[in-house]
Amino acid sequence: MSRDALVVGINKYPFLKDSTGNYKHLTTPATDAEAIAQLLENHGDFRVKRFPNIIIDERLQVDPNTTVEAGTLKQAIADLFLPKSTKIPETALLFFAGHGIREDLNGLIEGFLATSDVNPRKSQWGVSLQWLWKTLQQSKVPQQIVWLDCCFSGELLNFNDTELRSHSSGCDRFLIAASRDYGVAYQQLDGKHGVFTGALLGERFFSGEMGLAMR
Repeated sequence: MSRDALVVGINKYPFLKDSTGNYKHLTTPATDAEAIAQLLENHGDFRVKRFPNIIIDERLQVDPNTTVEAGTLKQAIADLFLPKSTKIPETALLFFAGHGIREDLNGLIEGFLATSDVNPRKSQWGVSLQWLWKTLQQSKVPQQIVWLDCCFSGELLNFNDTELRSHSSGCDRFLIAASRDYGVAYQQLDGKHGVFTGALLGERFFSGEMGLAMR
């Protein structure tokens, strides 16, 4: 059985600022992604692509300092779920840790996986969750897994039963989001991992232990 995974952790957001004008860089996504990558390799028999990546101590790791552009991430996701090969994997898994962001255009709201080039002032938003859902619908990979550790990630789950049945194509999908489509995701109070990623790694949390750093 072949299993492929794309594990994404984006820390750097040079064009994204909060209401006080401070840059909204993150500290845990690259660490989260690397922990998930090791979990999948050591216990899931996955062939893992880290994104972005760097070699540290002669070992490939998720790079905490490299920026990621939307077009590059979209292509990597397409390569995972829509591979240009007759030998598609039995299982394809996408893990994303970073900012989630929403565009509100006169009440029409759309959620995105935020890449480093996100700049709302220039209408640059990242990778659309609606596009990701359409990619999963078109994919012929039998087992599709998506884990999203970012704000507003629940938009990926905004499908109706009719849509789900008509586009299932006989595949199995396992989708988990860290928040609702209008909600935020949190990191642990100690800043070690995102709360969602920590749960995936088997750690236990209580509601009072959630930190306030929103993704």
